[in-house]
Amino acid sequence: MTPWPLSVAFPLTLLGGIVLVLAVDAACAWYTRGNTAVYRRLWPLQFGCYVIIGFVAMLTTLELRYAEIIGAIAGFVESTLGWTITWRIGPGRIKDANAVSVAIVVLSMTAFGFGLAIAGALLFNVLVPIVARATH
Repeated sequence: MTPWPLSVAFPLTLLGGIVLVLAVDAACAWYTRGNTAVYRRLWPLQFGCYVIIGFVAMLTTLELRYAEIIGAIAGFVESTLGWTITWRIGPGRIKDANAVSVAIVVLSMTAFGFGLAIAGALLFNVLVPIVARATH
C-alpha cells in the first residue's frame, strides 16, 4: 500500500518525469548549442533520467506497470516535444529528416523510456529490502 492515493501519485510522478526529461534535454541542448557532436554524447544523462523516473514511479505507485507507463509516456514526450525544443535551440536539427526517421526516433525513445523505467523500478525492488534489513 502506497502512502499516496494513486489518483495523486500517478499524475504527479508522470508530470515530474516529463519535466525532468524536458529540463535535462533543454539544458543539454543549451549547453552544447554550438556543438552537435557533444550533445549527442550526453545520451547517458538522458537515459539515467529514465532509470530515476522508474525508481521514483515505483516508490510512489508500487506498481511496475505504472512505472512502465510513466517511462514510456516520458520517452514519447521527450522524442516529440523535447526534440522540438532541442531543434529550436540548435543541436536537435537533423539534415534530411523525414517522416520515417522521425517515427523511428519517436518509437525508439518511447521504448527506451519504457525499458529504462523498468530498470529503475527493478533497482527500487532490489534496494528497498537491503535498506530495510540494514535499518532493523
